[in-house]
Amino acid sequence: MLLFLLAACSIDDEDLQANCAPCPVVPVGAASQIEDWELQVLDKDLQALRAGIQPRGDQGFGLCQGAQNCEVFLGASPGELALGTHILQAELDVPRIGEDWKVRFDLNCTVTTLAGTELEVDHSKTYGVVHTGSKQGFRLTPLWKIQSPHPQGARDCDVSLTPVRPDGQDGTPIRGNYKTPMPEKR
Repeated sequence: MLLFLLAACSIDDEDLQANCAPCPVVPVGAASQIEDWELQVLDKDLQALRAGIQPRGDQGFGLCQGAQNCEVFLGASPGELALGTHILQAELDVPRIGEDWKVRFDLNCTVTTLAGTELEVDHSKTYGVVHTGSKQGFRLTPLWKIQSPHPQGARDCDVSLTPVRPDGQDGTPIRGNYKTPMPEKR
């Protein structure tokens, strides 16, 4: 078919060339162009939208000493926790535009029981999050409560908080790890 069209519009054959219809005009795209002033107004929102959900500052995700509130921030991967009650918390910057932003919390622990057997403990939960303004991020506190030592046995736990865009696409997970010691035998 292509050869037929090329032959029909061939320069060498003047009789056929006269019968060729002119090529159609390709229309210019109808998409609106963003003007410079509009781009300046939208620039911060576009940057935040592209960054997605982020931890707010150096203490935006991690473990703390305390039962309900963060009394002493320990970081995302503090190693073995001291005796007492701890929490995992998150304070997140959520883009101002877009609806249905979410984060998925995942906890995966290897537990060594007092009897010496190993168990796997997994937990997952998804939270809807929203933009809360420029002065404070969206808080998930306590995201998880931790008793050290845990009565069930020593724990080695990986934690992650995965941002989920409004279109359902996962972002880069924020990760951490903690351990609890073996409780004393009674």
